[in-house]
Amino acid sequence: MASSPRQRLKPRGWRRLRHQASRGTGRFPWGWLVVVTLLHLSIGLLLMAFPAPLWIWYLAVGGVVLQAIALAGPQALGRFRWWSANVLTLVAILGAGLVAVALGVSMGFVGTENLEEVEMQSTAFEVLRVGLLAILVPAMGGIIAAETGDRLLTVFTRLRTSLLLAVACLAGLGLGAAIGLLLVE
Repeated sequence: MASSPRQRLKPRGWRRLRHQASRGTGRFPWGWLVVVTLLHLSIGLLLMAFPAPLWIWYLAVGGVVLQAIALAGPQALGRFRWWSANVLTLVAILGAGLVAVALGVSMGFVGTENLEEVEMQSTAFEVLRVGLLAILVPAMGGIIAAETGDRLLTVFTRLRTSLLLAVACLAGLGLGAAIGLLLVE
């Protein structure tokens, strides 16, 4: 009498990702990591270009770290239960929101010395343009970072992926700030 072979159960959540990472099934996503770094470089450059207070940087760095911890990419979230996936998505959205608020407040420090030269139409258009920039750049950074996190999870464990993504984002912010200092001075 032949018995049927027992099938192994698939591990859930991060254990499955760790299992896939131990197999080394993916290639290292250099291009995606460079794009994430460049997007955060532009955020750092925009933050440094305007005369904003220091606490703005705390918001931006906190938002970037929250996004790196959450790793809210579609493939990573698909492996979690409803509650865990939604909490991670909320953390990633909160991180992107903090970066957007930091950019918006930073860009709000731009002014003019002569208020009589201000025209209503050009000022309204400028405020709209700056507001859209402050929303779109962090949103693109968050989306690309989430996709990069998904691609990194096929190569590394969750902890290494989070650390690598956080280092890339923070390096981009720092490099953007350094370039902004050179341009402003």
